[in-house]
Amino acid sequence: MVLLNRILGFFLILGLVSGCAKDRFGGGTPAPALSAAGTVMGQVVSLADSLPISGATVKTEIGTTTTAVDGKFSVPAPAGDRTIVHVEANGFAEAFPVARVTSGQTTNLGVKLVPTGATTMVSVAESDTVSVPNSPARVTIPADGLVPQTGGRPAETVAVSLTPINPAIDPNLMPGGFNGIPVSGGAAQPIESFGAMLVDIRDSAGTRYTLASGKTSTIRIPLGTQSANPPATVSLWFFDETAGVWKEEGTATLQGTAPDQYYEGTVAHFSYWNADITTERIFVTGCVKDANGQPVANAIVRTEGIDYTGVATDLTAGDGTFQVAMRRNSRAKLGLSEFDQQTFKFVLISNTVKVGPSTTDIHRPNCLVKLPRPLTITTMALSGGNAGTAYNQTFAAAAGVPGYVWSLNPASNPLPVGLALTETGIVSGTPTVAGATMIIVNVTDSAGAIETMEFTLTVHALGVQPLAITTAALPAGTVGAAYNATLTATGGTGAKSWSVSFGSLPIGLSLNAVSGVISGTPARVGAFSSTIRVQDSGTPPQSAEISFGTTIDPAPGGGDNFGMLTVTGAPKNVGRIFVADGSLTSTKFVGFTGGGINWNETHGPGIRVTTVTVSLDPAGQVSTVGFLYINPGGSGGWGCGPTAGACHGVTINRTAGSATFTNVVLGSANTNLSGHTGPITLNGTLTFTPF
Repeated sequence: MVLLNRILGFFLILGLVSGCAKDRFGGGTPAPALSAAGTVMGQVVSLADSLPISGATVKTEIGTTTTAVDGKFSVPAPAGDRTIVHVEANGFAEAFPVARVTSGQTTNLGVKLVPTGATTMVSVAESDTVSVPNSPARVTIPADGLVPQTGGRPAETVAVSLTPINPAIDPNLMPGGFNGIPVSGGAAQPIESFGAMLVDIRDSAGTRYTLASGKTSTIRIPLGTQSANPPATVSLWFFDETAGVWKEEGTATLQGTAPDQYYEGTVAHFSYWNADITTERIFVTGCVKDANGQPVANAIVRTEGIDYTGVATDLTAGDGTFQVAMRRNSRAKLGLSEFDQQTFKFVLISNTVKVGPSTTDIHRPNCLVKLPRPLTITTMALSGGNAGTAYNQTFAAAAGVPGYVWSLNPASNPLPVGLALTETGIVSGTPTVAGATMIIVNVTDSAGAIETMEFTLTVHALGVQPLAITTAALPAGTVGAAYNATLTATGGTGAKSWSVSFGSLPIGLSLNAVSGVISGTPARVGAFSSTIRVQDSGTPPQSAEISFGTTIDPAPGGGDNFGMLTVTGAPKNVGRIFVADGSLTSTKFVGFTGGGINWNETHGPGIRVTTVTVSLDPAGQVSTVGFLYINPGGSGGWGCGPTAGACHGVTINRTAGSATFTNVVLGSANTNLSGHTGPITLNGTLTFTPF
């Protein structure tokens, strides 16, 4: 087994560099155009609550896409052992996960985005300090010290966002893995992180800023590690987005008192910064077998640090052998992982053993045993048949220990007359009597596990055609423009009824149950997915389903009629989508839950705020509204108490730009804040589209 070839299979969290990585990242220069390409498919969710994030931008060197309403995406990507994927969404820190992409194949990737820690508006002309509430994370901004990264004259004010990254919580959050090029240059080396932080500075146009030439900033990166003895001094490393690798630049010292310790250092530009040390590795070799004692190929073997923060993986060879890395003279857990297509996460599917500490390579004489996933029946429904017509359908199962045997459950009704079930799962024959029969089917794997499922097998009278939806796709719509599409179906008996059985239609559209017409006026831009069901009135009734994806485009010359209220330092039920109330000049807030609210607001370019409406009821009823005062010089505010109707009829009128607010306080009168009893301060930005 050649060491270099085995390293090529790694997805490296502790910084183990693949042999191909030197060409792509080792020199710190962009890679040349790649002719071989594959596909990266996955889902983007929030680290805070694991909910899917729609509208996130997912980029590779050769493709760009946005996530659907369920957070899922598919994007072309260059083939390679370390393909960097760039994921970005409003209200979250950027992510740069690594994928191993094979030409012509699909690679699965689950992405968690970290919510922005804090965002503060600062004046470019003045010095300032930005910090994250309840965290030692901090950055100093020197007076006249910020300039656009692309050059040009800076704006008067910019938004400074800080987001700490704790690799001890989830090492996969670290951008680009843990590969670092030392200040001396050369190939990337493994590094171990003790905490990282993104400093993201942008003006109202979205232009990124960095430190001006000759200016410096002091940053504090919160300590994040599993190590019991973090070093007193570490190197600082910044993430080179172009090269996809960390680069050493500067040092930081450990300060503070546990649990609020941090690494403090001085930097000359802004990006992701990491507090790291270079580390040494050893390799663990061994083998993987299944429950039948057979070698398991292409399985993901993983080490996870016990007394250090790091993960490394390797794919088993054809004979089931592996060689996976870990930190030298440390302890790690060793096990087999598998990517779950439903959750987009890696799950443990073998026994787990502890390895180390050792200063030399470790060989495991006993193979890891791949545990079978729970046996499941993957057939969801049986197709209907006709009396006097030959019928054939095969049941399917997955996981367990292959070698499936099918049978009718003793409690099942018999199959329709003329049909039989074989041990291989085939239902066949020629039914003779029309009717619907409920059957219960068992499947038994070679290890003796049994899975059971109920099915309805419908036999229609001779001449009755199966019900089928013939509409192949739904047309795209446009925000604010009338939409009309008619669903059609063939076969079946009598009148048909239509319904949405899963998912939802675009906001503003509805389905007529009798005519099958989808109509209305779309109110939201985006990609929407729904499953449509049609059922006839025959005896027995037939039904059919089909899934549709519907795209709603922006109105000409503008965006859609919604925006996002982005908040930080607050429960997840505070920041929600808000939807226009039917006019392009006013917007209702939606998503606050109870309590007194005070808002001090600074106007962005072109914003003209006159009044404000707040809806506190999830059902859409206004239970708290507020009054407003305006300062022509550019600042203003409003406030009100929790009593319904205390002040009424308040709206936002806007012309352009965004309104950025700070120091929003939900008072202690609020009783629905997930256990919080005192005031909660929020920071965020409202962006109005279209204008």
